[in-house]
Amino acid sequence: MENFIFHKTQDEQGRIVSIKISGLLILENSQELKKEFLGLIDSLGNRLKINISNVTDIDLSFVQLFMAFVRQMNIAHVACQFEWKLDEDQKTLFENVGLSNELIMNN
Repeated sequence: MENFIFHKTQDEQGRIVSIKISGLLILENSQELKKEFLGLIDSLGNRLKINISNVTDIDLSFVQLFMAFVRQMNIAHVACQFEWKLDEDQKTLFENVGLSNELIMNN
């Protein structure tokens, strides 16, 4: 399906310092999203800014993939900064699985 955007920004050394994810973050795109997340692992520095905005739809499959990625970032000692622009229903999905506080979802 692949109706999502996964934009990466690199620093002068080629390390990925930020990602912006938007579009359809749903089961039908989960394999491609997983490939995108896995492709980042070896190219990161010590910090990563993650922006999730302009989300058309989101489901539990994305939440699971995203949390697995965040756990790997913690293991690799990569400091993550989150920037969210989600509607109330999308925020509720994270809240219902108990993750809004863990991901510092204030905006």
